This record gives sequence, structure tokens and C-alpha cells, in this order.
Amino acid sequence: MDAHALRVGFDVAKMFGPRDGIASYTAGLLEALAARSDSNRGGFSLHLYALGAKVEPSEWKRVLGSLPANVVQHPGRHPAQGDLDVFHTTSFTDPSFFDGPVLFTVHDLTFLTHPQHHRPSNRAHCMRATLQAVLKDATLLVDSQATADEVARWFVVSPERMRVVYPAASSVFTRLEGDRLAAARARVRDSFGLDGRFVLSVGTLEPRKNVARLVEAYGALDPALRAAVPLVLVGDDGWKRAEVIGGAWPDFVRRLRVVEEEELIALYNAASVVAYPSLVEGFGLPVVEAMACGTPVLTSNVSSLAEVGGEAALCVDPFDVGAIRDGLGALLGDPSLRRRYRDAGLVRSAEFSWRRAAEQVVEIYGEIAVGRASRLRPRGSVRF
Repeated sequence: MDAHALRVGFDVAKMFGPRDGIASYTAGLLEALAARSDSNRGGFSLHLYALGAKVEPSEWKRVLGSLPANVVQHPGRHPAQGDLDVFHTTSFTDPSFFDGPVLFTVHDLTFLTHPQHHRPSNRAHCMRATLQAVLKDATLLVDSQATADEVARWFVVSPERMRVVYPAASSVFTRLEGDRLAAARARVRDSFGLDGRFVLSVGTLEPRKNVARLVEAYGALDPALRAAVPLVLVGDDGWKRAEVIGGAWPDFVRRLRVVEEEELIALYNAASVVAYPSLVEGFGLPVVEAMACGTPVLTSNVSSLAEVGGEAALCVDPFDVGAIRDGLGALLGDPSLRRRYRDAGLVRSAEFSWRRAAEQVVEIYGEIAVGRASRLRPRGSVRF
């Protein structure tokens, strides 16, 4: 097969729902792939489908924005046989509709490892799609080595059939300085009444994000520090929100719910610390977004978060309220420690690039389209 004739189907369904981590992943990778397909180095055409998403064609432009003319959009239909050389699912889409090679993205296996943090319908959907991908001998694209290790524990998959490609923060998340930083702080003050230091936490309000322990840890800080430095929570309600906090929020917590992208950039830059002590993640985009904005990060020492943060973030045991408290206290109380993690975070975040990710993914498209990737073991493919 001529590599320059590759026709790649790409799943954009998740972009038509709430802008969660998978939607941000899809948007970031699509932008980088579209730019690459529009260059002389492209070597493929990109065909967009929103399988299972009931959206009108008029919504495509509003949601997807302006894309190169060689990115073909197919609202409201599945690919016909012979349309494509490879199809890339990005959001646990069941790949059984396509007879050709499939690249199946596994963002995490929390529906298996932490089923209590998912709705039953979501567990069933993710499990069914992943099993279909395994049975179909799809190549599995994973967001981190931690996720690859989980896949290897649950499914008998040859290492050659899994490829780790790290996501990245959008290029809009960047460190602001001088007048731009002053404008961001003014926007945060005028829009949210935050005039001074604060700790920011970004994520859907659900048990997996560990907000309850974060709030408990914050409540154990020195009262004078709590009063001077509020904890700001950004994110919409999610699964089992009532289990996160039963009653009213403590006085030191400010809940902002969903904010616009420009407001989030301003919040990241204005924050003294970003706290993201999630219990488990497939990657953890807020960690990289915060580091890219030059804000020191406290995160977890488990799953992909330790892998992504490395030595550029203060990693603590997310189950230990005392460890979260001590980490926050150390960062808030030591300017030199904050500078150290700020500088290390800026270097670390630059190691994650959507352009680099797109280059790796395009290489994988070519490999699986011509059948060079190794096969999954045909028997005993699932372990429970």
C-alpha cells in the first residue's frame, strides 16, 4: 500500500459532549493531525466521524472550528466499506463496525480497576468496546506506561500491540508574564473575587478526583493560612457528587464550577499552587496544563500521575490526608520550594507535545495499515 495514500478515519464524537479530559485529548490530537495532513509531510487524508453522536452538520463547524480543506468531515454516518485504510477510535468507541485495521485508544482501565467510580452503563460501554478491540486484534494506543501496565495485567496483549503516546497540554496553556500576568490577575479578581493567593484544583467533582480528602487536608492547615489562601475548585458535578461532600462547603472553599478556557488560563497563572491528588488517572492533563503555566503542582504518587509529574511535581500519597496537608503547607510556606517546582514544571511540560504525539500516531497508522504490527494472542485474551 502506498503510504502517501492512507485514508484515516478519526473519531470526534467526544468533542460534541462535555469538554472533559477525553474531549480535550481528541481536540488536541485532531488539531495536530490536521496541521500535519495539511503539510507536505502529511502523507495521509483525515476523515472525521462522530459515531453515535446525534449532531446536526451545522454543529460541526461550531464545535470543530476551521480545519484544512483536506480534512473530510462526515457528519451523521458510518464509514462505508472501502472508504478507509485505518480507523482511529478515541473514546472507547466499539470498533466492530469497521472491517479494516483499528487503532483503539485506551485512556485508562478505571472501569475495571476502580469500578465504584463509574456508572454501570459506562462500565459496560467501556468493557464492551475494549473487548471488541482485543478480539479484533486492534492496536492499542495508551496515554501512559502506567495504563499500558494495567492493560497487560488485565489482558494478555503482546507488548508490540501497545504503543504509549503521551498527550499534551494545549498550546494556549502558557506562562504569562509582565502586563499579561497582571491582566490575568485582574481578570481573576474581577470575575471571581480572588484578590491574592489561592490554591487551585481542576477536575470533575466525583470521588475519583479525591476532592473530599483534599478539602479535609486543607481544613487541617493552620487557620490563619486557610483564611488568607482559599481553596478554589473548578469543575462540574460528576458521578456520585453527593459522596464528595455531604453538606455545605467549608468557608475556605470557593466553588467556581465550569469556567471558560481564557478564565482557566488566568486561574492557572494566578494560583500559588495547583492541587490534583486524584486517586487514579490515565494521564492527568491538569498537571501538565498547570506546569505549562508555571504554577507548582501537588499531585499523587500513584498511577500515571507520578509518571507524568516525575520530579517536577510534589507527589504525595492521595489516600493520606496528612501527606496532602503537609505537601500543601510546604509549598505555601516556602517560596524557594515553589520556585523550584515552577522551574522544573516548565521544563517537564515542554517534554509533552501534540506535534510529537501526532508524528508518532501517523507512524502507527502506516504500520497497522500495512500489517506490520504484531498480533494479539488469539486465545486466553482476557484475564479476570
